Amino acid sequence: MEDFLTDMIEHPEFVDDLLTGITEFYMDVIEHTVRYDIDGFSFGDDWGSQTQGLIMGPRLWRRFIKPHMARMFARIKRAGKFVHIHSDGDISAVFEDLVEIGLDVYNPFQPEVMDVYEMKRRYGDRLSFHGGVGIQDLLPHGTPKQVKAEVRRLIVEIGDGGGYILAPSHAVLADTPPENLMALIEAVHEQ
Repeated sequence: MEDFLTDMIEHPEFVDDLLTGITEFYMDVIEHTVRYDIDGFSFGDDWGSQTQGLIMGPRLWRRFIKPHMARMFARIKRAGKFVHIHSDGDISAVFEDLVEIGLDVYNPFQPEVMDVYEMKRRYGDRLSFHGGVGIQDLLPHGTPKQVKAEVRRLIVEIGDGGGYILAPSHAVLADTPPENLMALIEAVHEQ
């Protein structure tokens, strides 16, 4: 990864060629797959860091990543399918770009790296969110009462008007007490 990020600066033509080749492969996969009776496509990448935003910064993301994602998203959207992406870390600096190129659902929607309530206010009319239940603090370290309270708040505030898939923001960690998972499930059933 360090070499790839360095190449964005020192060898941009190599990065262009590499990403074009990868995109061509995925365009073939997309072209074949859009023929099936599926609802959408899910992409996975990790562009963000926990505390510093995009690991390559918005300028380089827009230069190298966005055009390729836009091309793939456009083909999927022309087929009438939804686009879902998973990208860890704080990538909020490019949410406008992602909406512009056709993203429908963003995951992991991590409360540890972004204010999920503010993101809903800013983008909830144009983007759906998947996640929101914190796996680094709330689930492993909160009480069942705290878990229930936060899940209820997420359902009411983030779920208002639709566009929300309530879920842990990522894979549940091994140190999560089972009673906290039960509290999450109970809070959902109580709504």
